[in-house]
Amino acid sequence: MHERLQRFLTLGAIAILVLLIVAFLWSEEALQSPSRAWETLSNAVITLVGEYPDRPRTLLGQVLQLLLLLFGTFAFGALIGKFSAYFVTQALSQTLPMKPFSNHIIICNWNAKAPLVLRQLIAANAYHPRDIVLLCAEPIALDPEFQGRPDVFVVQGDPTHHGTLERLNAPQAKAIILLADADMEAPDEKNALIALAVKHLEKTPGQEQDIHVVAELVNSDRQRHLKEAGVDEVILSQDYSSGILAQSALFRQMSEVYRQLLTYSDHTNEFYFIEPGHYPTTLCGLSFAALSAWMSEYSSRHPENPLLLIGIRRQNQQVLLNPRPSDFQSLDPTDTLIVMAYRPIYDLRG
Repeated sequence: MHERLQRFLTLGAIAILVLLIVAFLWSEEALQSPSRAWETLSNAVITLVGEYPDRPRTLLGQVLQLLLLLFGTFAFGALIGKFSAYFVTQALSQTLPMKPFSNHIIICNWNAKAPLVLRQLIAANAYHPRDIVLLCAEPIALDPEFQGRPDVFVVQGDPTHHGTLERLNAPQAKAIILLADADMEAPDEKNALIALAVKHLEKTPGQEQDIHVVAELVNSDRQRHLKEAGVDEVILSQDYSSGILAQSALFRQMSEVYRQLLTYSDHTNEFYFIEPGHYPTTLCGLSFAALSAWMSEYSSRHPENPLLLIGIRRQNQQVLLNPRPSDFQSLDPTDTLIVMAYRPIYDLRG
């Protein structure tokens, strides 16, 4: 239906152009002489491309010449827009990789935080390799340290279109990170549109799957919008920075504690989740104190990567850090263990 309407409008524009040129020739009495007709036709063409040639002799001719000038401005503007859109589409399609991604991470948009995020994900790849796809509507100038890496892919495309996300196999991604677009006046609104596109893919018949979406928030008043659009985790950087500032003022070097926890390296600790089914069933029913004792005994047998039990994540996604006995009585088979370790660990059954 859309293509049929475009074809109809195109044919209508051509018909109007022909009628205007014929009327212009008739008003200047140019149809009686071939030389006069050629001169008047040349003036009409020159008018169409935006120039203003010889002034017509008749008032009707002057009006028609003005109409040709206006028509040419709109017609050639639309034509140039069509050509530009075609070449942009071709360029974007050529940048889309053909690799069938799976269990990858997609980063949408680009800002000053993007290299830091990318650097942390690459550090995590040392233990659990996965592809990282950078998706942005504008060209990205990557730092030399990221160029040529086999696990980093740059794709130029519109992340608000579910077709672009579908070509990147977003339903099979481990997570999608929505950074605040630094070039947008309303980056939170754009991220809401991307989240809606992602949620559209979740409902694809035969491919229903929960896609984990994490979004950076700029305006705290827009947090509800992102949540309603389907974002699973909303990160407002100002909240974390203000908390670190306050705690660092109360306790010296507290900022270093957070820095180490948020930095992937062989010499720092990070948090990891041990999902249900990846720890011994004998742990089920134990209290937090008993679980901590078991974890300490486990660490004594694995001194190269000692573990520290930090908390529990319940089935309803509630996180309990160092819970009191009144808040956590025993481990349920659906609970997830939250541990601190030097290197990634996802299974305690070995």
